[in-house]
Amino acid sequence: MKKSDIYRLLMAGAILVVLLNTWMAWRSLSKLFTTQGWLSQTLDVLSHTESLALNMRTADSAVRGYILTGSPAFEKQYHASSQGVYAEIDEVQRLTADSESQQQRIAYLRTRVAAKMGTLDSANALRSGNSSAGPIEPNLLEPLLTDYPGGGQSVAYAISQIEAEEHRLLIERTRETKNASKEVWISFIAVSLLDILLIAAAFEQLVRAHRSHLQIAEDAASIEALNNELTRVNTELEGRVEERTQELAESNQELEAFSYSVSHDLRAPLRTIDGFSLALMEDFSDKLNDEGLDYIARIRNGVQRMGMLIDSLLQLSRVTRSEVHRERVDISQLAKLVFDELTASDHDRAIVFVAQPGVLAQADPRLVRIALENLIGNAWKFTSRTPEGRIEFGSDVREGRTVYFIRDNGAGFDMQYVDRLFTAFQRLHGDRDFKGSGIGLATVSRIIRRHQGSIWAESELGNGATFFFTLAA
Repeated sequence: MKKSDIYRLLMAGAILVVLLNTWMAWRSLSKLFTTQGWLSQTLDVLSHTESLALNMRTADSAVRGYILTGSPAFEKQYHASSQGVYAEIDEVQRLTADSESQQQRIAYLRTRVAAKMGTLDSANALRSGNSSAGPIEPNLLEPLLTDYPGGGQSVAYAISQIEAEEHRLLIERTRETKNASKEVWISFIAVSLLDILLIAAAFEQLVRAHRSHLQIAEDAASIEALNNELTRVNTELEGRVEERTQELAESNQELEAFSYSVSHDLRAPLRTIDGFSLALMEDFSDKLNDEGLDYIARIRNGVQRMGMLIDSLLQLSRVTRSEVHRERVDISQLAKLVFDELTASDHDRAIVFVAQPGVLAQADPRLVRIALENLIGNAWKFTSRTPEGRIEFGSDVREGRTVYFIRDNGAGFDMQYVDRLFTAFQRLHGDRDFKGSGIGLATVSRIIRRHQGSIWAESELGNGATFFFTLAA
């Protein structure tokens, strides 16, 4: 074989290699463009689900505000948020049209939104029809403002299932984008090296190699432009999320301030009602029959329950606003003090309390004491009908973290309603069976979250309950 033939064969092989690398670069770029498009779509879905959740919370807050004040501004805000909810659901459904599983989740979300909005509409209508009649009975509002209308999952849970799938896709598509970008760079380096070899082998290939190099440079510039665009989109998305987060924080702060103000303003008329009803009972008991005295007793009981609710709301508000000051705390000692106070207030109860000694934590002692008062107080209350009541406090280590627990052998509860435990005004037992405000466990949940911890419960109806919680170091 002649040298010229070998040269031509080598050049043909080099050209084939160049063409192969060019094809690989084009394929890598196409894959990169595709994955970046999917990534952007996933981020858009997450943005709209966040907006949907914000609109739901705003609608719920507006109805509560309207119920409490009767202000038309809250009613207007509720209608605007309702429209936003359905618009965001339509947009999420459009963006996820390619995913059958997400479409099924969205269909379920629509049913939960419809149920929730139906209850909010009922509450709104109830307030509109009662605008001049004074406060509405709480037992009428409680089933209308629940987050679990019809006993199903909450809207927030349905949204979280959609977001969980999108977060999974976000991780997967981010990884695919990185891999595609890596492939592009590998192609770029391979082609550049080949260009150098071709220049050294034959001068006549210089023009072709130069053009190939320019093409690669243009591809690199396109990739850089795409990366810059992706960075810009991510920055804008972060800004929108931060803005919505700020709006939500301001809304929560206004709602807490409103609750605090209303709670204080309610005390004066309550004291008046309690004072005059007591005067009626003391000064006119001889002029009233048994039925009249029973009515007065019921009035006083209602006033006292309302006072207890106000105190619980104020405590919840203070817990939400107060700063967390961490220090070394002996939780065993705090639990023993709380139990001793309960025993001192009710000498007739014979109940066994077992506390694991020396359980320490880095936490705010004041807030932890409030949490223990509610948890141990719950155990004390729900063991009131247990012949040999027992309450236990302790801790153990699970997966490298310390888990604290309060366990009792009292009435327990049905685990299918466990999601309602830590929501304000949600109670799993009737007030005739066990007195309470329905705010205690919501307060505990706030305190644990303020410590970057988590809380959960396990129980069986009639066989007691155990509450677990963690406190981040």
